[in-house]
Amino acid sequence: MLKRHTAFILFAALLVTTSCLAPATQSPVAPTQTSTPVPSVVPSETPASTATATTAPLEIGQIPGFEDWEVNNAPAVEVRTQEEALLLILRQRVLWFMDRQGVLAYKLVEGDFKISADLYTMKRSDPGQAPGGDGTVQLGGLMARNGTGAQENYVFIVVGDDGNGLSVETKNTVNDFSEYNGPAWDSAAASLRLCRVGSTFHLYKRHIGVEEPWIPAGSFERPDLPDSLQVGVNIYTNSTPDIQIRYENISIEALASPDECEME
Repeated sequence: MLKRHTAFILFAALLVTTSCLAPATQSPVAPTQTSTPVPSVVPSETPASTATATTAPLEIGQIPGFEDWEVNNAPAVEVRTQEEALLLILRQRVLWFMDRQGVLAYKLVEGDFKISADLYTMKRSDPGQAPGGDGTVQLGGLMARNGTGAQENYVFIVVGDDGNGLSVETKNTVNDFSEYNGPAWDSAAASLRLCRVGSTFHLYKRHIGVEEPWIPAGSFERPDLPDSLQVGVNIYTNSTPDIQIRYENISIEALASPDECEME
């Protein structure tokens, strides 16, 4: 009887030991891998067609074609690329107004020039929506600035929400004093152009992807501005930042004649 009882205990212990060891002796099964497609961006007049960036934040000088560019107020913005476009995502409240400074990604340009770009503005929190809509200023565009003086001196043209709705706004700042004009615009996107002809700066706008001539948005006489200027793309807000801008087809070209300002 004792022998049978001892045998039963040994048999039960053997079962427990075997079941505990079984998982350790099984060959691991590799998980099934699936690829996630990277979203693409199709240019459109509507911000809903845009997507978030496909690269990590970069130093602008690391981007092909922007090696000689710098960023004013760099800590306030994330710089990314998206396909062949530049994407700026505003992270801090910074403002181009009076003596205050926003973000400007720029290169130094001498003499007469024209800078052009297609801009798509959108909320940082929801890229499918236009920026603003809550009474805040959320804007960005093209800018020419004297970066060497003690006071702010610049001209620019921007698109987005100026606090009263979608607008293409122009601004002229002379010795820390800003004057601006922001007529309504029917889109959160626009093609913008800024030209320098001697001491005169001409600003233009038009819809993206539409066969239409450049629409004059304003002009400023600035004989005080030096031959060499910071020229590039800007972005800013007067409130909590909720804007990112996709800049496509950025070009800066020397200007041979004033007529080139309104040419394709």
